[in-house]
Amino acid sequence: AISGAVARMHKLDNISEHLASARTPGYKKGTVTFAARLGEATSGMASNATNFTGLTAHRIDFSPGYIEHSGNPLDVAINGEGFFQIQQPDGELAYTRKGSFQLNGDGMLVDSNGYAVTGPNGEEIILDRPDIDILGDGTIWIDDEQVAQIGLFLFEDTGMLQRAGKDLFVPDDDAVAEIHPQPQMVQHSLEGSNVNLMEEMARMTSNLRAFEATQKALKTYSDMNAKATELGLLQ
Repeated sequence: AISGAVARMHKLDNISEHLASARTPGYKKGTVTFAARLGEATSGMASNATNFTGLTAHRIDFSPGYIEHSGNPLDVAINGEGFFQIQQPDGELAYTRKGSFQLNGDGMLVDSNGYAVTGPNGEEIILDRPDIDILGDGTIWIDDEQVAQIGLFLFEDTGMLQRAGKDLFVPDDDAVAEIHPQPQMVQHSLEGSNVNLMEEMARMTSNLRAFEATQKALKTYSDMNAKATELGLLQ
């Protein structure tokens, strides 16, 4: 009962995070998985075995969110698979689906955290002005002249990506990003989160009821123990 209550608390934390980030562009919800573990008593008798619920893994759901028009020429949504590549201040590369870009004081294209957005070859993107045209393949045009290109990258296994905070993901040491052969981007738009509010509210209700059930079970065990103690004293 205790392990079940703890498991439900983990799920409620997961749901709360989803609800808080439902309106965050490019947010990817996470899932928690559990396994039932059978712990036998020291006597080895099956009748004394106990079932425990254990948290096994946190996984990220990279299913796409809806694409919403924003009107900002520096906003870019990914239509399909892929990630934008971001160079962090320490030089390490990270990846994101959040395409709310802007120009910093040096004319560099940066993400909402102020980190540099890179081209297909890892190069920085420098622009003279924000009123640009971005085609579906990520090429950036100013006055009918191509001046740069936004890189889009793929991972063979997105399960190798872990959250790095600030809407960024970083790969494991063995994971290598590849250039997307057929990138599809949409200018003046942002990808919304892949959180379904109605689904999350239903999950929250279900988990709250399950949590309440474990609390009642714990109270029952406590009452039974108290009664057993009273009987022992009477004897």
